[in-house]
Amino acid sequence: MKKKFTLSLKEKFAYGMGDFALMIGYGAIGFYLVFFLTDVAGLPAAWAGYIFLIARIWDAFIDYAMGFITDATKSRWGRRRPYILFGAIPLGIIFALIWIIPFQSPTLLFVYYVSISVLFNTAFTIVSIPYNSMMPELTQDYDERTSISGFRMGLSFSGTLVAATGIMIIVDLIFPGKEAYRSSFPVMGMVFGIIIIGSLLFTFFGTRERVQESAYSIKEGFFKTFGSILKLKEFRIILGMFLFNMVGFDLIQVMLIYFLKHVIRVTEDVTFIVMAVPLVVAIIAAPLWVWLGEKWGKKKAYMVAAVYLTLSFLLCLIAPVGNLTFMLIISAFAGIGISASQVIPLSIIPDVIEVDEYENGTRREGAFYGITTFLYKVASALAINVATLLLGFWGYIESTADTVIGQVIQPDSAISAIRIMIGVGPGIFFLISAVFVKFLPINKERFNEIKQIIEDRKKQITD
Repeated sequence: MKKKFTLSLKEKFAYGMGDFALMIGYGAIGFYLVFFLTDVAGLPAAWAGYIFLIARIWDAFIDYAMGFITDATKSRWGRRRPYILFGAIPLGIIFALIWIIPFQSPTLLFVYYVSISVLFNTAFTIVSIPYNSMMPELTQDYDERTSISGFRMGLSFSGTLVAATGIMIIVDLIFPGKEAYRSSFPVMGMVFGIIIIGSLLFTFFGTRERVQESAYSIKEGFFKTFGSILKLKEFRIILGMFLFNMVGFDLIQVMLIYFLKHVIRVTEDVTFIVMAVPLVVAIIAAPLWVWLGEKWGKKKAYMVAAVYLTLSFLLCLIAPVGNLTFMLIISAFAGIGISASQVIPLSIIPDVIEVDEYENGTRREGAFYGITTFLYKVASALAINVATLLLGFWGYIESTADTVIGQVIQPDSAISAIRIMIGVGPGIFFLISAVFVKFLPINKERFNEIKQIIEDRKKQITD
């Protein structure tokens, strides 16, 4: 009987804690960095967009290099886990340094935030690429990967929840008043930096790599590996799905705080509640999408979720100013779809690793995830940069030390731009992503067939 790897609940939880840590960092940057730069540090929206663009482009180029490095790594801890161990502390420290305002000069602040953002993205890549690459090496079972993805996404959403709501609790409730943002954001950075370090160390000590590099693995150069992976039809389809899905989610993250603060004008004492609702609902809904993914198939479940999520965000176009109940309803509806947009794609992506091994005779998880995140971050950087440029074009007014958030009244043009970017923009990306999924040729039966062929090849080599 063919052996099936079965992970304990403890190990699945430990693996998910890695994404808990990463999503605290990713969520804090995604939800608040642009807002922090414009409304706390006082930089123009266009400048904030350029900081985001430069850091993400740099990040994109080192992602693939990191994938290549981790694929070639050999250690007593495996190929991936050493980077989680030694990258945890630098990542937490650099995260804390993002949220200070060390200069008054806008030019010096621009240089500082570009530099610290580049350093953060470098540390993030050193940890995240090996972490993502490790998932296919925990198990080769098709359904168990969906289960692991469910654990991971539950903790991932928890990390995003901690970032989205915890930041607002610290900066709005513990340190009340918008004028305190310049001191409360640095405190938040230190608190969450420590949490990031502890969570990543828990992942290192609680997991182990099982699936080893193929005995018949072929070693290729940087560009040849890049080209051979891009030749895979399944990879190109999944890449399209992932890029458009994640860019849509990034646009939501960046625009949500602007939408709440300047369009709906939610008060500081309840902002964290509105931020929390979609993420809490997403966590609760994660097992539902795991079940639907097994019952309907991952493709159908994702396409249904993409349409649902698009319709949910259209409600932002008509959300009345100051109506907290309406906003909570939108948030709850959107949370169900957001759950699927994270759970299902991350359970589909690892399946292409076996397709690559079947077609090319090698396992290249690191290179695979490096290429994926490289192209995603380029796309994300350009999309967010365009969004911030549009804010500036339509008259968005940044805050300064003398004009804090509550004293700035945004023009109607900026308000309309924010509504459109959060109400329509993400839906366009989600629907395009669903079109890619429709043409994906991988299902459970095909996956198991490919896995059996790979196992037969390995037996022929060892016999």
